[in-house]
Amino acid sequence: MIKTIVFLTPHYLNFASEIALQTLGRDYRTVLIAYHADVLPAVLERNVAKVARVDADPHRNIRPLLDEAQCHAIVSDELRAVGGDTSAVRIFCQEECHVQLAAQLRGVFGLEGDTQAIVANFRDKVLMKHAVSRHGIRVPGFVPLDQSRLAKEPQAYYRELAERLGLPLVLKPVNAAGSFEVSIIGNEAEFTRAREQVMASPFHFDYEVDEFIDGAMFQCDSFVVDGEIRYCGVLELGCTNFDFVQGKPLSVIPVADPVLKATLEAFNRDVIAALNFRNGSTHHEVFVDRRRGYPVFLEIAARVPGGIGVPYHEKNSDINLIDANLYLVAGAAALEQIRPREKNNVVSALLPLRKGRISQLNEPPIASAYSIDWKVAPGMVVDSRSLADTAGILTFCNDDPTVLRADFDALQHYVPTQVETLEPLSA
Repeated sequence: MIKTIVFLTPHYLNFASEIALQTLGRDYRTVLIAYHADVLPAVLERNVAKVARVDADPHRNIRPLLDEAQCHAIVSDELRAVGGDTSAVRIFCQEECHVQLAAQLRGVFGLEGDTQAIVANFRDKVLMKHAVSRHGIRVPGFVPLDQSRLAKEPQAYYRELAERLGLPLVLKPVNAAGSFEVSIIGNEAEFTRAREQVMASPFHFDYEVDEFIDGAMFQCDSFVVDGEIRYCGVLELGCTNFDFVQGKPLSVIPVADPVLKATLEAFNRDVIAALNFRNGSTHHEVFVDRRRGYPVFLEIAARVPGGIGVPYHEKNSDINLIDANLYLVAGAAALEQIRPREKNNVVSALLPLRKGRISQLNEPPIASAYSIDWKVAPGMVVDSRSLADTAGILTFCNDDPTVLRADFDALQHYVPTQVETLEPLSA
């Protein structure tokens, strides 16, 4: 019988409903492991039995990574409190940078849940492409980045990569998130700039180099129970994560074409089956090749979507994916109350930042009634490095699919903030 649930980091858990947290709090001891500097939302402060603060390393990923030894000690204490019964403790984590640590802790203590072998194929972009391509699933051409050659013979290495993969090239970390340190490389000068970024990075990433796929981008956000996909939200994206970091709104709209939707759902099922994923959520990004018309795998994560994802699916499909995963991990009867109902009348957008000082906030050029949850204000100095850097979240609904689509298209030219470039400090 489950007695204790350990939440690894408050990130993404903050999307849980108070009802779900209270439901678990009544039946189980809930323990949240958080970084000393994390500011917790009131909903977590109110509804978690214990908050355990630990140190973290800020130089290994876009969010500080919790100290493994301290997390180990906390889980060990909780396991000791239930008499060493490994069936009584669960670890819950839906934050990209910590799913691997959660799997490591489960392995050390023999706890139920995603194993390191399963998570590795969702965390490392090179491993995941090898894993799905073995099942005949289309992937971009790719190679791990040879950082020794990058440092010692950049010109020859650039020519070799360009000949093998074509131009543009896509260079990115194999296990970061949110398009952090991603470069699109169209010529040798851009390769040189990307090389400088890699060599100066404090994050010690491994990188890969991918073929560039020219196509529209989609995502399939799934909830899986015993290998069965109980929900799959299929969305079209207005741009890529990389485009967002460059200043374009990252907007999502439900896929309306039934043939395209069925094609993407089938492709998503094949990828999840290829990776032997049995329980939880996946966030799967797919290109549809513009010239050939077929899906091409980009990447997949063993977690809920980030950014606007969880609130979006709750508005559009009446499913809170964090609640669903909490009930699943706990084996709670409330899981049977999760009944998605797609309305397909909602558009959301993560609004980008541009580097500089904000002078003005701009309203979107759309016909639908909308709301914006602004995260910035005039006078603030901002930068854009990943999906974590955002000006705000725009949401609108419209039961007229033609107007909904027209407003979605209009967002592609929307600039949410006016920014003054800062003058560099003189030496």
